[in-house]
Amino acid sequence: MATPTKDIEHFNDLLTCTICLEIFKVPKYLPCLHTFCEPCINTYIVSSVEKRKITEGFKCPVCRKLVSVGDKLEKLESWAPSLPTNHFVTSMLDKRAIQKAEKMCDSCQLNKESTKAKSWCTICEEAFCDQCEKYHKNFKMLARHKLLNIQEMQSGSTPFVVGEVQSCEEHPEKIVEFYCLDHSQPCCTSCATLSHRKCENVTSIQKAASGIKQSTKASVLSQRLREYVIRLGEIIDDRNKNSTDVENSTEEIKTRVTDMKTGILKHIDSIEETLIVELTSTKKQIEIKLKDDIDRQCSRSRIRAAMPDGNQ
Repeated sequence: MATPTKDIEHFNDLLTCTICLEIFKVPKYLPCLHTFCEPCINTYIVSSVEKRKITEGFKCPVCRKLVSVGDKLEKLESWAPSLPTNHFVTSMLDKRAIQKAEKMCDSCQLNKESTKAKSWCTICEEAFCDQCEKYHKNFKMLARHKLLNIQEMQSGSTPFVVGEVQSCEEHPEKIVEFYCLDHSQPCCTSCATLSHRKCENVTSIQKAASGIKQSTKASVLSQRLREYVIRLGEIIDDRNKNSTDVENSTEEIKTRVTDMKTGILKHIDSIEETLIVELTSTKKQIEIKLKDDIDRQCSRSRIRAAMPDGNQ
């Protein structure tokens, strides 16, 4: 069973940018769902586009999938800020901040007052003191917002549900509260009122989400994911086997090359020894022959010297 400490460690792993390897600063996500710090992805986009001369977009630093920006943005520096903010990561960052330090009331800080926060609103993503919490609950549109006790959150006794809030793509300042089944699209109150007023199947996001795990599409998707996981495991095992085979083959080839080198050196040594022996033998034969020739010439000279001059 997962413990609060392990959950926090898992959160911290998810909060690390793969570019700077530090905690996210303004997390932005790409269509492939990989998330990076806004400054990091901005620097990457500028350097990548200028280096490769790509004008239609840039490739994700992780999966290398092309991210198209269309014709809307002319300046490279405006690409990163236009990416959607990862509110899931933002929620976890808030959780981390609450657990690591004493949280102050956000509403009081707007009035330049410092009051210790007692609760956290998962919808507004703000901390409130006792007084501000009461004001928060008094508003009809805020009354149903889920509030968590900060002390319990810090101790780990209260589950912190991240990703509970999603901002509307059309109206980033508003949260998603409805889901249009006709268009398969989440929407905020403005979208539901303006763009989906003629749709017959608009329901709350909570109702649309209920039972999704038991739906046919979810079951099919889950089955496909399990199959992909199995296939991926088989591919990984196959790649590991190939890697082992390559390593073994490499060592075998190294051994064969070493043995071949040793054999060649032995053969060369044998040839050298044979040539030296033959050279030594030839040298002796030539020396003997030369000595015999010298002795014969010396003998003839002595004979001639001993003979009378007339008989020469």
